[in-house]
Amino acid sequence: MQYREEKTLETIVNTKGTKLWIKMNDNSKAQKNRNLFVQQHGGFFIKEGSYWKWKCEEDKLNGYWLKKVDTEEKVFFENMSEFAKTHDIGIVKICELLNGKRKTYKGWTAVEVRAVKEGTGSHTKIKKKKPKKIAMTKVASVQDITTNEIFIIDNMYDFAKKNNLNYSNLKKLINGKSKTYKNLKLYNPIEKYQIFEEPK
Repeated sequence: MQYREEKTLETIVNTKGTKLWIKMNDNSKAQKNRNLFVQQHGGFFIKEGSYWKWKCEEDKLNGYWLKKVDTEEKVFFENMSEFAKTHDIGIVKICELLNGKRKTYKGWTAVEVRAVKEGTGSHTKIKKKKPKKIAMTKVASVQDITTNEIFIIDNMYDFAKKNNLNYSNLKKLINGKSKTYKNLKLYNPIEKYQIFEEPK
């Protein structure tokens, strides 16, 4: 049996073109939307190129912040070794900044003082939850629009007969050719993330 990974909130909001991504980027209320999103789900948004990318709470806690003294620009990074190499800073010096043992070094200062291991600078990483594995079968799930009740269909013909439904119309719904049929719609487990309430 084949399996696929269920899309996570992080994947949806950071995938260009999704409804949620558009609300965070190409929307007149994008800033307010991002603020509300962070209030609901934690983490933070960081500008990467022309667009905003959401870093979940686990990424936030696993990463580090330093700030340029002259411009006060805050820089977030998750890999201390790469950051040290890119900016020609020793890892031990970065640790001293983060631990509060050194105020500035080569134009950098800590945004917040936090405990990191001496020498390596790494700390215990918080593991993300792995995406759920979903079995890829011919079973379909539909949801009653009125009651939100979910029905799992493993035999369209029997389901149509038991619920006094037209088999052809039910098949169109399940195949995506119809959006609704008699108060039924295809069940989408990530719909709650796609329908994002904009602040007024």
